Amino acid sequence: MAVAGGSLASLRERIALADAPVTGTTLPASLTSAALALLALAGVVVVLARLGPVSATPAAAAWWLPLPADRRGLLRGELVRLTAAGVTVAVLLALPLVFGAAAAPTAASVLGGLGSAVALAVVAVGGTALLQTRRRGRGVAGLAGTVAGAAAVVPAVAGTLAAAGGTSVGVPAAGTLPGWVLAVAAVAAGALLVQADRGLGRLDAARLLAGGATARYAGGSLLSMDTRQLGRALAGRDRPPRRSRRFRRVRRPWQAVVATDLAVLARGRWQLGQLAVAAAVPVVVARTEGLGALPPAVWAGCLLGWGLAATAAGRAAREAHGAPELDRLFALSAAAVVRSRGVVPLGVAVLVCTLSGLLVGVGTGAAGTWALLGLAAAPAWAAASLRGALRPDPDWSGPVVSTPMGVLPAGVGATLVQGVDVGVAGSLPLLAALVTGGPTPLLVAVQAAWALLLATAVLVQLGRRRSQES
Repeated sequence: MAVAGGSLASLRERIALADAPVTGTTLPASLTSAALALLALAGVVVVLARLGPVSATPAAAAWWLPLPADRRGLLRGELVRLTAAGVTVAVLLALPLVFGAAAAPTAASVLGGLGSAVALAVVAVGGTALLQTRRRGRGVAGLAGTVAGAAAVVPAVAGTLAAAGGTSVGVPAAGTLPGWVLAVAAVAAGALLVQADRGLGRLDAARLLAGGATARYAGGSLLSMDTRQLGRALAGRDRPPRRSRRFRRVRRPWQAVVATDLAVLARGRWQLGQLAVAAAVPVVVARTEGLGALPPAVWAGCLLGWGLAATAAGRAAREAHGAPELDRLFALSAAAVVRSRGVVPLGVAVLVCTLSGLLVGVGTGAAGTWALLGLAAAPAWAAASLRGALRPDPDWSGPVVSTPMGVLPAGVGATLVQGVDVGVAGSLPLLAALVTGGPTPLLVAVQAAWALLLATAVLVQLGRRRSQES
């Protein structure tokens, strides 16, 4: 805590000494911290709902589920470990937020904020486990996803409207929470955890096995550092189509590829929400007091938001990479399939990047130039989406290295950053625009030329690789 506090205090000094922001900062830091806390809490609830939360691995279930033993006592250790993990994650996520929420953080405010985070984590674990024991947790992940989307979109809209009106968003000053509030929250969290423990004996074997299989899949993907498999493990089921579509306008093979990608994007339950959050994140960072005056922070917000959009747009390509026989059904070469797979990510990147640039530029007098700058960066992020989705699997046949997470193939880090590297490199002219005080027509032209050059190079490289693999 002392090391993190010193680092954040240094960041606060840099914010105080920074020049004027390139955009109007209308969101107080306390409001942004509260939105981030709500976003993190919703993410934890989604993960817990996807993993059970209480589950049993297939090996453990095959050993002790058939035994005539008290299932509640056997599952209590799993609930305790899950609670400890949730509390640890909550403390790590809440530490920078409690330091950034107050203008002059004190020991009481920091400890109060961390206590609130611990109480919320226990409530999340106990609440999801209690709903699981009562077989009522089916819509928890969807509700948490809606809350996460609102936590990102509402501040972005409020900050943009305030910038357009020349005002700032006013919120009450955040003070230290009274001790009785923390005590009540701790009692409520403990009560939920006790009720969840009492209902562990009602969990049936089918639910435990389903959650255990998902947890094992996600754990294996995490240990092998395969983010694509981890995303598949935590993804929800697609939305079933309400009626059949004939795609009458599809007459050529490349159009069939594009139509397939559009159908996958539209039927996903999470992709549209991810795109809304992706467009809002750069706006929230740019509008927040303090962060908006740091060009690297605003640039990092753009990278985070546009990277999330690239991840959502590349889902169809990731599924095609997992089942390469699907691409061979089309009467197209491997290079032509790669180019066709890039149409949907390009359209998504154009929409999200342009919207983010336009909203960031509201109130600066150069909203159109900001929108053009975001549009110019879109090809690089479309290429990043495709490069990340079609990156090769880790090569386990070569040399391996020993790490705290286990044995991993050498060079796995270089494999993981494929896609991210193109997005970061393609957004360097954006950083130059933020550092120099705003976009200019010359920077927009440089950004467009650089992004198109990177996108062309990525398409050529992916086309050659896919041709060799096929």
